[in-house]
Amino acid sequence: MDKIKVTGLSGLLAAGVGSICCVGPAVLAGLGFGVGAISFARDFSFLHLPMMVLAFLLLGTAFYIRYRKGNLQKEDPIACEVTPGKRPRNNIFLWVATVLTLILFIYPYLG
Repeated sequence: MDKIKVTGLSGLLAAGVGSICCVGPAVLAGLGFGVGAISFARDFSFLHLPMMVLAFLLLGTAFYIRYRKGNLQKEDPIACEVTPGKRPRNNIFLWVATVLTLILFIYPYLG
């Protein structure tokens, strides 16, 4: 798996864990669970800020890996070859993960 996908997916996972206190009850209520099953999610509110910091650090790392200058070795002629279609897919994946992370970060403050 590509480094960009691993760090982007890890950032999205950290955002999901950090927002379980707020997104979890909404999802469980939508699935038809009762209040007793939903109330456990409030105990995870202490994870929101540390996990969001971790998520943005991981996404920042993914953006750094993807957009840094000079990431190809100049003495290696094979490194200049670009696999067709791979670069746009990485860009799309990274930006979708970033948008989803921002949504999970902002969701608790919308109420």
